[in-house]
Amino acid sequence: MDAALVGHPPPLPARFDLASEAILAFLREAVPMGLWTVTRVVDDQQIYLSVVDNAFGGIPAGVSVPWSGALCKYMIEGQPHIALDVRQVPDYFAITEADGGRVAGYIGYPVVTSDGRLFGTLCAFAPTVMPEEFHRHGPLVELLARLLSTILDADLERTALQRELEQAERRAATDGLTGLMNRTAWDLLLEKEEARYHRFGDSCAVICIDLDGLKSVNDTHGHPAGDDYLRLAAKVLGEQLRDTDILARVGGDEFGVIAPHTDPGGAEQLVDRLSTALDEAGVAASIGHAQYSMMAGGLPGAWTCADAAMYERKRERQRR
Repeated sequence: MDAALVGHPPPLPARFDLASEAILAFLREAVPMGLWTVTRVVDDQQIYLSVVDNAFGGIPAGVSVPWSGALCKYMIEGQPHIALDVRQVPDYFAITEADGGRVAGYIGYPVVTSDGRLFGTLCAFAPTVMPEEFHRHGPLVELLARLLSTILDADLERTALQRELEQAERRAATDGLTGLMNRTAWDLLLEKEEARYHRFGDSCAVICIDLDGLKSVNDTHGHPAGDDYLRLAAKVLGEQLRDTDILARVGGDEFGVIAPHTDPGGAEQLVDRLSTALDEAGVAASIGHAQYSMMAGGLPGAWTCADAAMYERKRERQRR
């Protein structure tokens, strides 16, 4: 018999994104609301990681809204987990009115990590006022949010272990000149990390660095000097990065960086730090960066944007 018909959720996978999808599919039938979503709160944004939408025009996964204007923010701060009629909760009503009054009912519970940090929420929105009986669904939704929290912790731990193993494997796929990851390993990394960032919605910056003076060094002082120039650039870049950041030589005079858990402000600071360190070492370079976004092509899209920003920066330097 269908689990939804007897009021029991289906067995949950051990992967967070798959468990989220299973829970949303169950809640769509067991607690019909209009839209159910599992969200991530990061960089002052609430990102809809998984979505089941039957009433709001097909809102896709990856959409984000400012955390300051999210109903869930006020739920976390102490407003009711269930608002049958958002007009009865002034904070909720102010937000829904600003959004055109499309939302009339709300349910939300936090998804947290084992150390108590807020990861996101399991929440739902209804286009009409909900009947009084919907209060009885609160314990079920809260239980499912707690189950998601447990699965999240296990998935995060497993993912961290997998990354450590892959870092060890990448050391064998290095550029012989600089000792950094080579282009083949970089492309494989982007593919593997894309699936993980899509699963958890983490913040991330991608940085592209292109050396401006390598050809001049090679032409003037010979290729051995050019090799020293590349090794110096790799050393300077590596000294400015955290242990969790990933640095690769992706072309003849081009380097790539993935900076996990880096918001836009942190990315700007990192780029400034890299630029200053290279200038002080006498290495001329153009740098571009971009933020990871589920809606803009993920990590490959961010790399493309960072590369384009780098070339625009290079053109600006040439004009000056």
